[in-house]
Amino acid sequence: MPRFVATALCLLLTLTAAAAHGGDDHDHAEDSAPMVGVSAAPQLEIADANLELVAEIADRKLRIYLDQPATNAPIDGATIQVTADGIPAGTATAKADGTYELPAPWADEPGTKKLKFAVTAGDLKSDLAGDLVVAHAGEAPPQTDAGWQALLSAGPAWIIAGIAALLGFVVAMVVRPRRALAIALIATAALAAGIDDVRAHEGDDHAQDEAPVSPQVAAATPRRLPDGDVLLPKSTQRLLRVRTQLGTPQSVRQSRELIGTVVPDPSSFGQVQAPMDGRIELAERGISNVGQHVEAGEVLAYLSPNIPIADLGTMQQLTAEVAGKLKIAEQKLARLTRIASVVAQKDIEDTRAEMEALREQQRVLALKDVERIPLKAPVAGIISVANVRAGQVVTTRDTLFEIVDPHRLWIEAISGTEHGAPNITAAYASDPDGHSIKLSYIGRAPSLRQQTQPMQFKVEEQHEGLIIGSAVKVFVQQGDLMEGIVVPGDAVVRGSEGLPRVWVKESPQLFRPMPVRVAPLDGVNVLLVGGVPAGSRIVVDGAELINQVR
Repeated sequence: MPRFVATALCLLLTLTAAAAHGGDDHDHAEDSAPMVGVSAAPQLEIADANLELVAEIADRKLRIYLDQPATNAPIDGATIQVTADGIPAGTATAKADGTYELPAPWADEPGTKKLKFAVTAGDLKSDLAGDLVVAHAGEAPPQTDAGWQALLSAGPAWIIAGIAALLGFVVAMVVRPRRALAIALIATAALAAGIDDVRAHEGDDHAQDEAPVSPQVAAATPRRLPDGDVLLPKSTQRLLRVRTQLGTPQSVRQSRELIGTVVPDPSSFGQVQAPMDGRIELAERGISNVGQHVEAGEVLAYLSPNIPIADLGTMQQLTAEVAGKLKIAEQKLARLTRIASVVAQKDIEDTRAEMEALREQQRVLALKDVERIPLKAPVAGIISVANVRAGQVVTTRDTLFEIVDPHRLWIEAISGTEHGAPNITAAYASDPDGHSIKLSYIGRAPSLRQQTQPMQFKVEEQHEGLIIGSAVKVFVQQGDLMEGIVVPGDAVVRGSEGLPRVWVKESPQLFRPMPVRVAPLDGVNVLLVGGVPAGSRIVVDGAELINQVR
């Protein structure tokens, strides 16, 4: 008996919901309001050899994007006249970054709009034409289910709910409690199905008197297609500053990458070392510091020598001895001068010469322990090392200052022994910031250093990124010619599988990934030796951002 009651209850509720479906009991179903949907903005893409135009409808305006096909750079300052059959002619208003707008009230009417664009950009004139399809409002996908307020306002929903409540009460009085719970669950599920059917019924909300609502237009968003391509709207391309270049094959020398270190030019590098043990004393303007520009011969500091006690005693003894001899010579000269008429002139001159020599010895020996030695700059440049302090005690051959010329630098690179005599045609260095710096080859050492052969290059183009002692990448071009497409290194990205690839522009808003084989070139540019056909529009700016679109 309980099973029969449950089955009958389900059938009754299902038939009740079906009876309310289809509009057979309502004579105003044909006047019900159309459902509101969401559709993509109508777009039009046109391209020729000189121009690339994308037009779309947004906010009852015709928005036009004008770019250069080869570089994808926006074209500003152009004049665009738009004409079509049955549509008033107009001139688009220039906005920022190659974007133009024109009022389009005619976009409210669905259908195919045959548009013609007369574009004038400087000396360039072009006539473009295409079809812009505006979809009918009824073609928009249906909106999601209505809320509970609309559901409760429907009369059949209350009728079904009342019948279900009455039957549930009767069943609860007849069957046992365990059976009652199961039958109540079945009744609830059937009620939900019936209400869904009622909500799906056209015109049951009796809103036939309301005005039709126009479909919402959704702006296109970047997304990755199932085949791996990326759809990138023009508005997003403007935001990411996507730029392309035509893939033109070139013949360049093979390159190999070396690890180098920035070193100073030996002819402009100087060291100041202590000539003897002593103590550092201040110069007239103080002790020179790191970063200070100095001229050759400029005094950087003073060194006060430290004389041992034994040597100091010897010097004092010599000083006293010289002083005694000098006094005797002075007295002898005085006597000879008084009797000059009876003494040979030779004796007087010899005595005078002896006295002058003793005075010079006395001057040299006087106060040797307090004499200061000036420490002078051997070359002009910038002080890079200053290992001195006032009162610091230093020993012989201690390096006190190092002076370099930042505009005269070399790079020492390490080359393997497997390479023969280099026939280098060009060389470049890449600093940590990615700048390419031109180098000139100087030579290589004929001996090995830790099983490697040093090679030296002179920096021809100075850059602030080069710091003495920093590591750089050195690219040397030598060997046979290679055929390929030269692109910036930023154009090559890594795919999900880890292989290098570039993004190629297939159409104004469609980009395709293409795996490539890459060879180094000069630190900034690389050579694509395979994977991309000639004439492809390769993304050179913004490739990493396109690669992140999911």
